[in-house]
Amino acid sequence: MRFKTVLSAQTRMAAKSLLIVLLLGCALFMAGLQHFILTLPKPALVATSTDGIVVITGGQQRLADGFNLLQSGAGKALLVSGVGKGVSKAVLADELNLNPRETALLECCVTLEFQAGDTRGNAVAAGKWAQANGFRSLQLVTANYHMPRAKAIFTRKLSNIALSYWPVSPDDLDLDIWWKTPPIIRLLAREYAKYLTEPMAHLILTSIND
Repeated sequence: MRFKTVLSAQTRMAAKSLLIVLLLGCALFMAGLQHFILTLPKPALVATSTDGIVVITGGQQRLADGFNLLQSGAGKALLVSGVGKGVSKAVLADELNLNPRETALLECCVTLEFQAGDTRGNAVAAGKWAQANGFRSLQLVTANYHMPRAKAIFTRKLSNIALSYWPVSPDDLDLDIWWKTPPIIRLLAREYAKYLTEPMAHLILTSIND
């Protein structure tokens, strides 16, 4: 009987300790998430001139910004990485409502890349594209919430290329009231979790490849 009592007390103590650890972990995660959101990159006021521009797919706004950068002469060519099957330049021209002159620029200077399925794949594709074209500098275009993780991955994968960044602020992402909108909370929390685990994922994948 006494043994059962001691065992029960130990179980309650372990459960209590586990609960405290979980609560502290949640508190730290929420504090880190708040800092992550407050320090997300702001839209650039002036474009950096680079050899090439790389857009990571994930929204028409990213593509529109990337194409505008190309039009302004901020890069010689544009790579759209991670394009879905069935998408073509004709489809993009229609979605972006391009005029004939803009469509001609799309045809001549935009490359669609279909193989990349994640940010690492985007970085690998960008590296191959830059090498094939002799580019030594790239401007990365992606959403502001995705930029911290993308920046970390691209910096590792493309250490021999000078990188600049063009963060896009999605119109439907209101960071002033993010905690009031469940879909935005889930989006930002998921991206923050991926950002936190990126160094570990890099080490694991490096070990596997070695």
